[in-house]
Amino acid sequence: MSTTSSDVSQASTKVNDDAKLGNKPRRFTREAIKHAADSATAQDVLLFLIAFRILNALSIRTFFQPDEYFQSLEPAWEIAFGSKSGAWITWEWKEHLRSAIHPTIFAAIYRLCDSFADISHLSAQTRAELLVTAPKVLQAISASLTDYQTWAFARKIYGNGSREAWAALALTVVSPWQWFCSTRTLSNGLETTLTVVALTQWPWHWGLNSHKKAQDGEEESESEEQETVAADDSPDEIDSLRQCLLLAAVACLLRPTNIFIWIFLSAQTFLRSSSGGWLVPLNRSGSSFWVQYSYLPSWRTDLRKRLIMLQQVILCGGLVLLFALLIDRIYYQSWAFPPLKFLYFNVVQRLAIFYGRNDWHYYLTQGFPLLLTTALPFALPGIYQALTRPSSDDLANISHHIEKQLAALSIFVTCIMSLLSHKEVRFIYPLLPCLHILAAPMLVQFFLPALDPTYTAIRLPPTTAKFRQGLIIFLLLVNFFVAFYTTIVHAQGPMTVLEYLRDQHVKHYVPAKSTEEQIMTVGFLMPCHSTPWRSHLVFSSIEAWALSCEPPLHMSTLEKAKYLDEADHFYADPTVWLRTHMARHPPRPRRLFSGSGMVRKRPQKGLIHADSSVVANMNVRREWPDYLVFFEQLEGFMQSQLRDSGYRECWRGFNTRWHDDWRRQGDILVWCLWPERKEEKRDAKQEIAEKATQAAAKMAQQTKEQAVKARHQIPLQKGKSSKPSSQKGRPRSSWLPQWASWQEKTPKKKESSKDLWA
Repeated sequence: MSTTSSDVSQASTKVNDDAKLGNKPRRFTREAIKHAADSATAQDVLLFLIAFRILNALSIRTFFQPDEYFQSLEPAWEIAFGSKSGAWITWEWKEHLRSAIHPTIFAAIYRLCDSFADISHLSAQTRAELLVTAPKVLQAISASLTDYQTWAFARKIYGNGSREAWAALALTVVSPWQWFCSTRTLSNGLETTLTVVALTQWPWHWGLNSHKKAQDGEEESESEEQETVAADDSPDEIDSLRQCLLLAAVACLLRPTNIFIWIFLSAQTFLRSSSGGWLVPLNRSGSSFWVQYSYLPSWRTDLRKRLIMLQQVILCGGLVLLFALLIDRIYYQSWAFPPLKFLYFNVVQRLAIFYGRNDWHYYLTQGFPLLLTTALPFALPGIYQALTRPSSDDLANISHHIEKQLAALSIFVTCIMSLLSHKEVRFIYPLLPCLHILAAPMLVQFFLPALDPTYTAIRLPPTTAKFRQGLIIFLLLVNFFVAFYTTIVHAQGPMTVLEYLRDQHVKHYVPAKSTEEQIMTVGFLMPCHSTPWRSHLVFSSIEAWALSCEPPLHMSTLEKAKYLDEADHFYADPTVWLRTHMARHPPRPRRLFSGSGMVRKRPQKGLIHADSSVVANMNVRREWPDYLVFFEQLEGFMQSQLRDSGYRECWRGFNTRWHDDWRRQGDILVWCLWPERKEEKRDAKQEIAEKATQAAAKMAQQTKEQAVKARHQIPLQKGKSSKPSSQKGRPRSSWLPQWASWQEKTPKKKESSKDLWA
């Protein structure tokens, strides 16, 4: 009658009893071997997915969304290393819009890696690489759990050894979107992981009538009803429900929009559980109608389910809410409930529009194609097939019921999200495992006859079989190209420029012997949040600033319409912005170096990185930094404005061939304050010291040899010393280093202006 966990348990118990009694030993042996093989295969699949996603995470070289860093790693850096560590905390955290649960996870891995670096006495560069890499590995493990649970959910629907389950796993492994997005430290990635694990634990059979009246009037007996009630109230069912609700509650705290998934599923469970009926055909007209009925024993069972569900929702939701309140209290130093603030700013004040407005059909015309890519032709028919399949409330057809629920869930959430003005593909990312599961049967149905010669259900002509074989190779190549281009090529500049800056800091600003680091200053004349920040700059001695883009908080509708952030002001008129926000004159070549050596001294170490209003209120201009970073689009302007300054191009990195934002087009450039002069001064100083040391050693050896020769060949004259000729009683080797040092300090002939600008 049923395929619930209790039935599976009874079936396995029956198999064990048959084996003990000696009944059908061969069948038991096959079942035991199959069970062992399934267990080993699941473990092997999980280990493969972990290794695969770690490789995925470490191979990503491109920039996708600022939220990958500013909503997770930046607050995590502040939690781990303190408020003075240089992390850029955006307005969302200042206004208590985000829960600190997600950053706390990365803060723990930061502290662990930093302690390991201290214990192991790692170099500054190695420590920096470790802190940059560790969050990627942690997120890769989370992404591998998403793949594994997608496969586990498909096995629950289609069967452990089914081809559809393996097809769902293949779809998630070769998905370009999964390769591009799953290992990034976005909260959407963790939300997707929590959602698919919770869906696997959801009591799907509660959405069906526990009693189905057949057309011949046969009813379920009272003993079968009691068995069903006991199964619904079993410890395994309750534990599974608790796990589901705990994970769902955390997902809703991370991303409040995740609650739409659980509202839909809860409504389906409660509304469908109290009714039943059957389909009565009308032979003459060819149509049919649904006869609804209520059944008292079924009502008692459904009422018990509702009470259990309500009790567990209050228990699990309360525990997660209390835990989140404590975490946010520690982080914000005050009581806060971020989901309410999130709804207030994004729904009431409609601040999400500040970051972009999209058409109502965005998810249909762009979201699904980007999310599914080559799986789209199989997902759409899969949704249609699941929705149009004849309805059945029989527990034996629970797989069809789950498919229908997943299809309806995907449509419902997409429609709700389409009502919001600001849309992004990653907002519907939690639906991707469901869509892969729905696409799996269509994928098997289309390609299996061409790939498996033993499959006899459908016979294809040889030409059709070869075409489909070539088609699957073509689709795999398309997936590979999209994944490679988006993770290795497109928008790689923001990541490589920070690697260059870290390398410059280690090379020029971290002394080899002294523990005191010198200050390196960097200015980013780019659209706000165009690069990661402290999570990739790492060193606190790198003081940086960038253009900000704070939204119009607490403003009227008219003020919001006229509002321009700092980045908008800069790109509207860069000349005026430089005159009003930067020091009046860029540094000249003759003032680049102080007497202490290579690095200019700063009058203060204050970090002005984002809040332009603070600069305006304090009437403080930004000082010209050691390094200026900007996109190629600004190159002509910068050359005209700074042609008489000490800035020259010292690095250029490829970013992208095209970009939808005109401000981010072209390569990324770094201008330094005469990097050649820095290298010359550093190299000349080292070369003089090395030559002086070598000359001193050579002269000492020559003096010693002359002394020995004079002692053996020339007899000592009475009353005269046997010491060789020297200046004031000292050998030449003793004053030569001082002479070399004096020569080093002697100022060279002043170079002409023509030589300086050559």
